[in-house]
Amino acid sequence: MKKLVVFDLDGTLNQTRLYGVQAIRHALADLGVTHLTDEEICAQIGARPADYVKIYLPNGDEALHRKFLELESKYENELLPTCGKAFDGARGSMERLKKAGYLTAVCSNASERYIRLVTQTIGVLDLVDEIQPLLPGLIKADTLRLLLERTSPDRAVMIGDRVYDKEAARENSLPFIGCAYGYNAPEISDADRVANHASELFELVQELIG
Repeated sequence: MKKLVVFDLDGTLNQTRLYGVQAIRHALADLGVTHLTDEEICAQIGARPADYVKIYLPNGDEALHRKFLELESKYENELLPTCGKAFDGARGSMERLKKAGYLTAVCSNASERYIRLVTQTIGVLDLVDEIQPLLPGLIKADTLRLLLERTSPDRAVMIGDRVYDKEAARENSLPFIGCAYGYNAPEISDADRVANHASELFELVQELIG
């Protein structure tokens, strides 16, 4: 029986806040925006770039939004090598899943370049079987569906820390593990299971899909 464990990336495996807030703050400052708090910035971690750029720069045009995303990527690339880190227990849970025969995937509202860069930097890329990036015009429910169609698992579970992950799981009839250690615990409080630490994920997966 093929069992697939689908991980969100930011706030689930990756401690994005360690570099992401600073990268966004630098990018915004370059564009003259300095009023946003760390919490306001962090609240958008996990959203699609096309959506969060409108929150950070609500009066900006397409050219300004594109410039911001270019600057954000530049600063992320600079900060990741020294600041990138997985959540404690994440790699251990993934190792246990792989050893037990589960397939693993990352489904993120990010580009494949970013997913590969981050998973390599935080030391889990070797434990990832499938990568599903965001695609133009789609939301996470759509890209999760594409991943499921491509892999055809007998059972699958979605793991994430944001409402986008929960909605994607629900729309694809998958059980959902919410990561309360991520960046918006209230959004996932009604998950099928809630993980308070990444080390709990292996047992929770077993409870839901065997």
